[in-house]
Amino acid sequence: MRADLKSKYSCRRKRDYVTLSAVLMFALIVLFELYLIFWLPIQLRQENAMILHVSRQRVTEYADTLRNICKDLKRKDSEEKGEIALIQSTLDVLAIYIRENQEHLNMGQLRELEQTMNRIAALVQGWQENRFVIRRETFDTTSLRKALEEKLRRFDKQLPQKLK
Repeated sequence: MRADLKSKYSCRRKRDYVTLSAVLMFALIVLFELYLIFWLPIQLRQENAMILHVSRQRVTEYADTLRNICKDLKRKDSEEKGEIALIQSTLDVLAIYIRENQEHLNMGQLRELEQTMNRIAALVQGWQENRFVIRRETFDTTSLRKALEEKLRRFDKQLPQKLK
């Protein structure tokens, strides 16, 4: 009975290239769906890991670039030299920290480091345009000196009279 039903309601297929291509297309579709389900999310997570790695490298390179620019700045004034030396030592410490802890830094920490280096870069740009944060303030002491000398003269004139 079963053979009767099968022969009545099913089609007879030959093993030809059309059947083979239909089976192959079905298998490819199933494999592609499995790829989308499993492999694609893994690839996307690896993309994020690459972005993190690229950010780490970019921050390290940025610190090295700023250090090299600071080394090239030559100044005669001691305050300007001190300001440059202060930032240069800060950049040295940052570069050491980045290199030692590079694999443990997350994106938030990398953004914070990049913001810090952007502020330092603004200072360095100002130095190249001769704008320093530390300025030597001077004021005119001639009026003060003259007033003190005048008081001293008056005191000297009154001193012999007070001693008598």
